[in-house]
Amino acid sequence: MIDYPNDIKPLEDAGLSDAEIAHHLASRTATSMSCSSSRVALQESGVVVEDPVTGTRGGPLIDHYIELPQGVEKSLLSWYISHVFGGGDVVSTDSHPQSSRFAMVEAGLPVELAPVVAAIVASAGGRPDSETVAGDVITIRELYLLEQQTQSAVEVQENKYVTLYNQNIAPLIDSQDADDAAWQEALTSMASEWGN
Repeated sequence: MIDYPNDIKPLEDAGLSDAEIAHHLASRTATSMSCSSSRVALQESGVVVEDPVTGTRGGPLIDHYIELPQGVEKSLLSWYISHVFGGGDVVSTDSHPQSSRFAMVEAGLPVELAPVVAAIVASAGGRPDSETVAGDVITIRELYLLEQQTQSAVEVQENKYVTLYNQNIAPLIDSQDADDAAWQEALTSMASEWGN
């Protein structure tokens, strides 16, 4: 479940648009991707083959990387491969900006790599908010703000009650006054002062 204060507000404060926030939420995984699990999936499927003697890598993912033109996608894929095979612990695909960056790399991969990538994403808990769009971000924000307004209004009423209680009822309790008329007068006074 998407939580406005934790999932949306920090990105909003950082200047991201609703569409950018929605893309992150739809792209993020439930947990960070384990580099060791990713490495195993890539090697077991033959998508990346590492020569044990020379340490050079080959396979369909490396071929795709080599064919990419210079640019952001190539830089991100380079970082991912180096991080996964270079002793990294996790890829924070559950956080911004890694969520969107990984999704960009994933979108550019050849279709034959999709099953391996799907398994890697699944190993990180999948994408629980994959259907999120900008309209959802707006709705979640509006609901949160409405809840905050309602909570503030209730707090005002609670404070009013405490004040009026302390002015009208507490003195009766302190003085151990058991007279019905005094209590009725105090309650009537509370009710009449409530709207002031």
